[in-house]
Amino acid sequence: MKNYHILIAMLILFGFSACNTKPINQDEEAEKLMKLSQAWAQSVKDKNVDEMLSYWADDAILMSPNEAPVVGIESLRGMVERSMNIPGFEIYWKPQEAYVSKSGDLGYVIFKNYMTMPIDTLGNTRTVYNKGVEIWKKQADGQWKNVVDISNADPSIKSID
Repeated sequence: MKNYHILIAMLILFGFSACNTKPINQDEEAEKLMKLSQAWAQSVKDKNVDEMLSYWADDAILMSPNEAPVVGIESLRGMVERSMNIPGFEIYWKPQEAYVSKSGDLGYVIFKNYMTMPIDTLGNTRTVYNKGVEIWKKQADGQWKNVVDISNADPSIKSID
């Protein structure tokens, strides 16, 4: 009987603690992700390497078209620095929509991007349009960080607007 009372007390306490959890406003959190993605894209346009890297988690994975995955913040730093030194290289994206889980700890952003890269030594370039997904995870400190970024070419896209 004594164990029964303890079990009832524990269930009541659990019920109260479950009722006191703050609900997540998924729309507000999704809007935060849209703004983060926009700010991240601007940091790339501004060629601000440290700010660019600040959006990735330490163990983030980048999967770009026709490239091996880049894993971890140090590998990402090397890739970003090399890319910024390629004459004529440019990448920019525009988030299209975002979603955040009911638990508020995971979300994603659907985006369109373009990459312009040199195709010869004369300075001629080619622009490729892609579609992609950014997967974001809320960190222990409450900040959102990108954990997976994947895109692939989409010849049907002619603009990111």
